[in-house]
Amino acid sequence: MMTVLPNEVLHALKMAMQNESDTIRVYQHMFKKVKNSKTRQMLRHLINEEHFHEQRIKEKYREGGGQFPLNEWDSELPNREQLLDIELENLTVLELINLAMQVEKVSRDFYKVQYKRAADVEVKLIFDWLARQEEDHIKSLQQEYESHQNYHEVRLSDLDEEVPGEV
Repeated sequence: MMTVLPNEVLHALKMAMQNESDTIRVYQHMFKKVKNSKTRQMLRHLINEEHFHEQRIKEKYREGGGQFPLNEWDSELPNREQLLDIELENLTVLELINLAMQVEKVSRDFYKVQYKRAADVEVKLIFDWLARQEEDHIKSLQQEYESHQNYHEVRLSDLDEEVPGEV
């Protein structure tokens, strides 16, 4: 079991939880819009992985002395609301995948910075693991991007299908 962590480390873990939660919302929003079954399968996989990341971070937060339920997110935390407001139905599949890569790069870079800042070995391990996970997501998205280059004119549209992990 981890010892009680300093407030700045708990704050970084809290930011990481928000980061994962926001990424899940972005992917769920994208999942609602995309038709291509291969891309939908990839998004379903990413949603499930982001939920797993969020749970791991919550465990570390709790073990480190963080209290639940969390108060409202701090105003200085990164906010991805503008990503959710994008008119996704007007994006091509390639544009959608590119957006997903950008989301993952932001997450990866945040985790790398937190890894460098962390003094606690267990905290360093979680941020290192998260950064590597996001790097894997970027590689998967890059492969998906390359496989869809022949379909760059395909437009997205709404589907009336259940979104994975949505409450």
